[in-house]
Amino acid sequence: MAATPYKKREPNIREQVYGMLRQDIALGKISFEVRLVDNEIAASLNVSRMPVREALLQLKNEGVLESTSRGFVLKIYTPQDIEDIFSVRLLLEPSAAHLACQHQSAVGLRAMGQAVARIEATHQQGDPLDNIQANWSFRSAWINMVPNKQLIDTMERLHDRADQARIACLQDPLFRRETLQRAQGIYQAFEQGQPEQAAQKIHENLVICSSAYCIKQAELLSH
Repeated sequence: MAATPYKKREPNIREQVYGMLRQDIALGKISFEVRLVDNEIAASLNVSRMPVREALLQLKNEGVLESTSRGFVLKIYTPQDIEDIFSVRLLLEPSAAHLACQHQSAVGLRAMGQAVARIEATHQQGDPLDNIQANWSFRSAWINMVPNKQLIDTMERLHDRADQARIACLQDPLFRRETLQRAQGIYQAFEQGQPEQAAQKIHENLVICSSAYCIKQAELLSH
């Protein structure tokens, strides 16, 4: 059964800035060393300072950023924090995948297939940055078929908190290959219309990523 589509309005400036910053963080374009200052961002985007400030504060409230004496920086999570985050994701995302598979659309399924093809191509090309983008697109494709906006928003906020470990893991060709194989399994479950299998594949992926990200985060913090 097809999901009832949401009637989306055009995002305002705050929402546009928020979305841009979230995407840049998820793609590794903003590192721990980068200081995000509202008036500098506003000047670069040619917008007023207030919506930028509101977007930064929203990311702070969601646990992605923390404030400093001058601007905001990425919040640093411990391996235990990441393990706790994945414990919550394991409660949400398999059920969300089950729902998404039940309510899948031709457009969403096609987006998943295109993203899997891009994950494979960027892995073969040895391009980690484009591979990160492709993996982000794959996740977005299936999550956007979940017929519950509050659930989508919650999952996205939790996902953002492990960005640095995820990006570091995807620099490893072996991890990228294994990620491709798991994405192919998830896509196959959706393509075959098997909600239980989709939920199981998402669960397996989360368990593997939780362990890998915790190890990688410990390495990052030790340097």
